[in-house]
Formats: sequence, structure tokens, C-alpha cells
Amino acid sequence: MNPAKVFGQGELNQHVDPAELLEDIDLDADEISQRKDFIGFDEEDERRLADLEPLLRDSQNEIADRFYDNLTEYDGTLEIMSRSPKGIEALKQTQRAYLVSLATGDYDEEYFRQRARIGKLHELLDMPMKHYVGQYGVYYDLIFSEVDERVQQQTVSAIEQWVDEEMDEGGFQSRVVDRFRGLTGDDGRDEGDGLDPSLEQAVREAIHDGMADVLALLRIINLDMQVAADTYFESYSNDLDRAIERRERLAREVERDVQKPIKDMNETSASVARSAQTINDLASSQAQDMDTIADEVESLSANVEEIAATADTVGEMSDEAESLAENGAEQADAALEELAAVQEVTAELTETVERLEQRTDAIDDVIDRVSGLAERTRVLGTNASVEAGRGDNTQGTLKVIAEEVQSFADQAQADLDAIETEVEGIKEVTTDTIETVDETTDRLERSVDRVDEAVTDFDAIHDAVAEVSTGIDDVADASADQATSAEAIHRTVEQSAQKADRVSTETQSVAAATEEQTARLSEIATNVGKLTELEDVERRPVYEQ
Repeated sequence: MNPAKVFGQGELNQHVDPAELLEDIDLDADEISQRKDFIGFDEEDERRLADLEPLLRDSQNEIADRFYDNLTEYDGTLEIMSRSPKGIEALKQTQRAYLVSLATGDYDEEYFRQRARIGKLHELLDMPMKHYVGQYGVYYDLIFSEVDERVQQQTVSAIEQWVDEEMDEGGFQSRVVDRFRGLTGDDGRDEGDGLDPSLEQAVREAIHDGMADVLALLRIINLDMQVAADTYFESYSNDLDRAIERRERLAREVERDVQKPIKDMNETSASVARSAQTINDLASSQAQDMDTIADEVESLSANVEEIAATADTVGEMSDEAESLAENGAEQADAALEELAAVQEVTAELTETVERLEQRTDAIDDVIDRVSGLAERTRVLGTNASVEAGRGDNTQGTLKVIAEEVQSFADQAQADLDAIETEVEGIKEVTTDTIETVDETTDRLERSVDRVDEAVTDFDAIHDAVAEVSTGIDDVADASADQATSAEAIHRTVEQSAQKADRVSTETQSVAAATEEQTARLSEIATNVGKLTELEDVERRPVYEQ
């Protein structure tokens, strides 16, 4: 069996169509020929690889063992190998077959079809390209160590062959030594500066032949790597194409799905902007109202302080007025008592005056009588004078006159006694009247003093009341200012409350618009999120052996 066909016996191969794979990576006969020409791979390389077949076959076990010993030292490659349905020994067998196939292939489409299949199998196992390409570095170390030994053997064989040819000509030892030393003259002088040209040529040809073998191996491995890389790139390209197609499809879906939310969001954004502007205007106006309220409150506070100060003063004045009023009331009561006493004294004085009037009337009567008596005396005197002039009947006349005078004298004495009695009575009345008048005068003076005190108190009360009235006026003015400020505050607060209601309404509108906008954004985010939620490209399942 062709070793290259051993690779087609694993379970994973049923998931790979090599012919389709070559078509996918555009690898046909022309492409293969161009790649060979590009790196200089020709029939000579094929011949040399065929010559290396025994070496590779003899070294296949050692190289496979060392190759997998190296791979199993790393967790990453060991985990990848664990996904293969083949065990380590089966993998080693595959590796041996691959190693020998490097030297036994026809290097045609079939050969590269199998190489493509190998690369695809590694890709199906999710082996990273760095590991797949990196393992060729292990190949270089393992294979070329064997090739190096072969080159050395070829070089030694070339030298041995040259020596054998020299021995056939006789004089072997001297000629060989001379040829190695490069001595060619008859006198044995050293005319060269290295090996004998024929020996050097033999060594160079041997080494060149070995390097040509190495180059042949490098070229075929390079072609293998190209094809394997193509399978990776083809898979990556398919993944990318599928991802791009899905993204384009999702992009179209998202574009279709987000058009209406974006339109709605634009409308709600405009509504939010308008509401925000309204809120801003209301907030600005409300701030001005708050400034007005602050000014009014400051004024109101000043008025309240003034009212409080005035109220304190009014309170003090009221207390003083109350005290003065109480004192005035006491003085008024005392004055009333004195006036009542004065009324009594006045009544007594009236009685006394009436009595004095009566006495005066009595004196008037006495005086009238004295006047009559005087008149009678005057008449008597006149009559006596007349009678004295006549000189007759004088004694009778004088007797009459004497009687009249005696009667007059008696009457006058009686009247005088009456007058004296009346005068005494008048004196008593007068004395009583004087006492009463004095007492009345004293009481009146006291009443006047008390009335003066009351008047003084009432003046003070009047002044205090006037001050209280002024304070009350101040309180009234302050209260009016306070009422005005309170009314202004009330209006401002009412307007502020209305604006606050509008702000609340607008805020609710903004909140509603924001919620709607959030919903739209969530919908947009969900749709846009589809672009980033692409699932990994589905891998073909790895079946257990």
C-alpha cells in the first residue's frame, strides 16, 4: 500500500472530502506546477527524495517516538491530541507513514490532496497554526540530524573512494601524503595552499550532494506546509465569509429594526429637549421668584423685628399707662371723696349763709327801727326846738319829749341789745362759716392738689396713650407692610407652586420620554448586540474511536 494512503483510514476522514478541499483552495495541476517552479522543486528533487526513502524508513520509528515525546511535554499540544479519536500509538503510526511518504510520493494532485486532508484534520482538531507549523521545526531537528549523518558518511565515502583510486596507481603513501599536502613539484616543494584539487572536488561534491538532499527535503516540506496552511486559511476564510454574511444579514436586520426606534428616539429626544428647556425656563423663573421671596421674607423679617420692638415699647407704655391710670383712679376716688365732703361743707355753709341772711334780715329790721327811731328823734328834736322857741307850755312839751326820748332810748337799747344779740349770732355764724369755709378751702385745696395729680397722671396717661397710639400706628404700618409682604409672598409662592406643578408635569413628561427612550435604546442595543453575538463557526464533531 502507498504510505500516503494510510492517512485515509482514520474516523475523522469521513468528515473531509479531499477532492472538494482541493477545489476550495484552488489547488489544481497548474497551481501545483506553479508552486513547484516557484521554489525550484523538480525531478532531481524527486530522485533525491526517492534516494532518501531507505534513510527515512529506517529512522521512522525513532523520529516518530522523539516527535511525540516532544509534543506530550506541553499541555497545549497534549490537550489537542486528546481530542483525536486515535491514541498515541496510532498517531505515531500515522506519523511514520507520513515520514516515509515524503520520499515515496508521486508529488501529483493525489499527493497534495492527501496533504490538504492532513492539514484539514489538524484544523478540525483545533490545532493552532503556530503548533502545526511549529512542529516542522521539530522535523528539521529530527530528520536533518539523520540527513547530517548521511552527508557525513557520503563525504567520508568520497574521501575513501579517492584514496582507493590513488592506491591503484602505486606509491600510495607518498602520493597520498603529498596530495593531501598539495605538493606537486619534482623537488618536493609546497606549491599548493590546501587539499589536492581532486580531493577537494570530491569532498565538495559529496557535501553538495548532501545539501541537495537537504534542499529537496526542505522543498517538499515547504510545499506540504503551503497546502496545510491553505486548508487553515480556507477554513478561516469560510469562517470569515460566514461571519461577514451573518453580520451583513444582522446589520440589515438591525438597520431595519432600529429605524423606527431611532425615529421614535429622535422624536422623544426632541420632546425631552423641549421639556428640558421648559423646565430650565421654569427653574430660572422659579429661581427669580425665590429671590423675590427671599427679599420679601427679609423685609417681612425686618417688619416683624420692628413690630416686636414696637410691641415691647407698647407693652412698656401700656404697663406705665396702666399704672398711671390706676394711680389716677385712686386720685380721682380721693378727689370724689373730697368733693363729697366739700358738698357736705357747702350744704352746711348754705345753711349758715341762710342763717346769716336771716340774721342780716333781723339786723336790717333793727336798722330800720333805729332809722325810724333816729327819724323820730330828729322830729322830736325839731319839735323841741320849736317848743323851746315858743316859751309856753314848755314843761309839758319837754315831758313829752322826755318820754319820747326815754321811749326811744329804751327802744334803741332794746334794738341795740337785739342787734348785739344778732351780731353775736352773726359772729357765731360767721365763725362757723369761716371754719366751714376754711375746712372747705383746705379740702378744696387738697382736692385741687389731687385733681392736679390726677390731671398730671392723666396727662402722662395721655402721653403714654399717645405713644401707644403712635406705636400702634407703627405696628399697623408694619402690619400693613407685613400683610403686603405676606400677600406678595403668597402670590409668589402660589406662582412658584404652579411653576413647580408645571416642572413636575414636565419632569413626568421627561421621565416618560426618557423611559420610552430607554426602551428604544434597549431595543437598539439588543439589535446592535446581535452584531457582536455571532456564535463560533460550527465545528464538525470529533467522534470517539
